[in-house]
Amino acid sequence: MLDALFKPRAIAIIGASNNPYSIGNIVIRNLLEHKFQGPIFPINPKGGHIQCLKAYKSILDVPDEIDLVNISVQYKLIPSVIEECGKKGVKFAIVHSAGFKEVGEEGIRRERQMVELAHKYGMRVFGPNSQGVQNADPEIMAYANFTFVPMKPGNVSIVAQGGGMGELLKLHLHKVGLGHRMYASYGNECDLTMPEILEYYGKDEGTRVIMMQTESFKDPKKFLEVASRITPHKPILAIKAGRTREGSVAVSSHTGTLVDQAAMATAMFKKAGVVQFYDSDEMIKTAIAMSMQPIPKGRRIGIITNTGGPGIQAVDTAVDSGLELSKWSDEGRARLKASLYAEASLGNPVDVVATAGPDHFHAAVDTLLHEDGVDMVMVYFVTAPFVDLPAIAKRLKDATTGADKPVVCVVCTIDKWAALIHQLRESSIPVYEFAEDASRSLAGMSRYHALRARVAGELRSDLGVDKAAATRLITAYQGKDEYMSQMDAFDLLAAYGIGVPKRAAIKAPGDVAAASAKVGFPCVLKVESSKVIHKSEAGGVVLGIGDVKALQSAYDAMRGKFGPEASLLALEQKPAGREVIIGATEAPGLGTLVMFGLGGVFVEVMKDVVFSVAPLTDREADEMIGGIRGEAVLKGIRGQAGVDLGAIRDLLVRTSRLAADFPNVVEMDLNPILTYPAGQAPCAVDVRIRVR
Repeated sequence: MLDALFKPRAIAIIGASNNPYSIGNIVIRNLLEHKFQGPIFPINPKGGHIQCLKAYKSILDVPDEIDLVNISVQYKLIPSVIEECGKKGVKFAIVHSAGFKEVGEEGIRRERQMVELAHKYGMRVFGPNSQGVQNADPEIMAYANFTFVPMKPGNVSIVAQGGGMGELLKLHLHKVGLGHRMYASYGNECDLTMPEILEYYGKDEGTRVIMMQTESFKDPKKFLEVASRITPHKPILAIKAGRTREGSVAVSSHTGTLVDQAAMATAMFKKAGVVQFYDSDEMIKTAIAMSMQPIPKGRRIGIITNTGGPGIQAVDTAVDSGLELSKWSDEGRARLKASLYAEASLGNPVDVVATAGPDHFHAAVDTLLHEDGVDMVMVYFVTAPFVDLPAIAKRLKDATTGADKPVVCVVCTIDKWAALIHQLRESSIPVYEFAEDASRSLAGMSRYHALRARVAGELRSDLGVDKAAATRLITAYQGKDEYMSQMDAFDLLAAYGIGVPKRAAIKAPGDVAAASAKVGFPCVLKVESSKVIHKSEAGGVVLGIGDVKALQSAYDAMRGKFGPEASLLALEQKPAGREVIIGATEAPGLGTLVMFGLGGVFVEVMKDVVFSVAPLTDREADEMIGGIRGEAVLKGIRGQAGVDLGAIRDLLVRTSRLAADFPNVVEMDLNPILTYPAGQAPCAVDVRIRVR
């Protein structure tokens, strides 16, 4: 339990000072200004008083028990400070100081020694290189942090690796009059981990929404386990820093890790039901809506406006974001007609016209909320000087109170009528400046519903794989860290029921006839070498060989090109089909990621691929197929028949099972896999597999 960190009974500040610009001084000031409910003990070797509080020369001199300390001294002093805290019986130490993992190997060694020393006394370390924590529970009010955003009770809890991003998230909640519940910016994560904090938030009854920002994952498997337990009953909104190559370099310089984990993060978020964002502003605004309104039960949106143009903009953004425009029932349309001005437009958006008053807005909102075909409502409201604005706000509150569908409002106004915005927010109605923001926020809520409502998939147990044969093949390569031969790689796939072509090795000129008899015609001749990656460009592939004579000629030519020691492989030539790629790659700390996309040259040019965590359920395999932009190509376009998507699903499940069963298979590419309409099995015609 992390109660001693987030609900401390007493806090000591080591590095306390009367210098108003010191971290220790700011932490004390924050605790005092926000009325921390327990005693505060400044620690300074000189003693005296700091901000009217008695200062102690050592934590060992403090007469009370202490749950939490904030430490902001030079890293060289940390060992002795940790030793004294341990002897005092402190439970948690927040280390603000830098000079650890972020500076390289020497800093990593310091971190390890600090944690070992703390654990000797049963103490946990938060940080180092961290801001600290906050708990805005009125019974606690612990601002054990050196930042500046005022703390106000709310229901959104934040966990952030980067302090600057964490402060940004808090700041924009504050700017719209909301507070937050708990906050933690954990820095280097040398001991207490992000999943532990996340789990604590998940169990906290006062936390309704969790926002998280991360740069890297120390324990991705644990994160996946914890997040998967939370999201069925509480939304987690996440943003991963370092998605681009350049961003990854920036992350590595900040956190001391060089691992690009963007694809892994996306795969984990989806598997765990976490709503991923690429824009911090969009994530914050979605969190605001979730903190005030119920989660929608679908993606059908009803829009109400008193002006035309912004309503159209709302429609465009809503549809672009994956929402659907609702249609009204005959009864709903009749009620709108009876309740609004004759000039009102009764479509979607409902245009109540500029002169609409309080009862018109109430009738429109109430009608849409009672429509079975509406999952959410957006109101776009341009403040007009010829209507009763406070009364409109009150009637909007009347219409939305107790509703089980979310309602958000866009208000176009000036400072003169800022009280209207405050009045709406006090009624728990989120208010935005732009229709685009409101649409995207509702879309984010809808994405969470879709993730939470997914049908639970099951891991298939009827695959009928020959794991013993696969083990024999892979064991021969263990310890070599090299690619399997094509022959062995094809045999490995076959052991897991993955379609492969007939094949025969040609090791000498006399093997040609026997090989042709085994694979038949037409056939393909390939050079067998892990050093030749793009075989076609290197002249290592000959297609359309129609007889033994042609095969012999191709064999002689390829031996002349690659040398007599080159291994050559004859393969059955499969008919042309739609090309897809299935791959697998090692994800350190998690297991294996499976990749899927359009194959052949498309994967290099379009990069239209998705990732998921192995092993896959049937549902997850279907989600991968539906997750690429090229899904329409597989389903069939312009009169062309689609391919057998069920067969592709089966291939994904089998490949993911192979990857999960053998984690020492660190790289696997089945590219291309030729796929066909139903009744014709797909076939992987080229494969690369590397075994550690």
